[in-house]
Amino acid sequence: MTSYEFTGKSIKEAIAKACEELKVDEHLLEIEVLEESSKGFLGIVGHREAKIKVKKRDILKEVMEAESVPARTPRAKAAETAEVAQRRVEEIDQDDLESQVQEEPEQPSVDPTLFVDTAREVLKEILERMPVTAEIASDTVNGSVYLDIKADGSGLLIGKKGQTLDALQFIVNKIVNKANSPGNKVEIIVDTENYRERKKENLREIALKTSERAKKTHKPVPLEPMPASERRIIHMILAEDKDVYTKSYGEGQMRRLIVYPRKALTNKRRRR
Repeated sequence: MTSYEFTGKSIKEAIAKACEELKVDEHLLEIEVLEESSKGFLGIVGHREAKIKVKKRDILKEVMEAESVPARTPRAKAAETAEVAQRRVEEIDQDDLESQVQEEPEQPSVDPTLFVDTAREVLKEILERMPVTAEIASDTVNGSVYLDIKADGSGLLIGKKGQTLDALQFIVNKIVNKANSPGNKVEIIVDTENYRERKKENLREIALKTSERAKKTHKPVPLEPMPASERRIIHMILAEDKDVYTKSYGEGQMRRLIVYPRKALTNKRRRR
């Protein structure tokens, strides 16, 4: 990959020059410091500028290497990347425990506007390599970066039960937040045709119906296996209902959520 050298009065200035000339955000560059700046004697004699060498990051290559997936053609690479990312999405279920849903740790505030351009550029490059012709609208919503893909055949980008869209979102989040500490990560939402909101409303309806059934029968009610992102939404919706609680069981793609009535648990304790 082509590398470029830039100089400046400081490392920061040299990086700014690189970003301006290459028309990319700092997050999308690999930066190697060749020389630190030196003021010299009295700021005049022996003055030396800072020098850096930069390369544009190959985003998809980074993801493939991180997951140990062999390099293929751009189309096959994009398809395999989506599959790998989806497997990782299935494995991640950080909100499965009731206590985690009800008592989420306080996170330092992060200004999402600082990451909008980078997130849009990352998603644009991924779509171009798939290849998909699309426009990406960007905004900040409730402290998150929101990317809306506008393209013909958006159904292909959504995939079965939103799996392709979830994979794209996972990849973009991973790349943009790669250098950020745990408390300073920004959430990036990737959407198309308002799929996220429509899906959330559908899950809300399922959650409420299941809750009513559990309370009426006084028995646990299992749901169909679903991705971690969908289980998390139901966890959070039902966390507001004081008459039920939720837990997840199973492994991988067979992991499912079960809604328990609290009244049944109370009655059982009384009988003891």
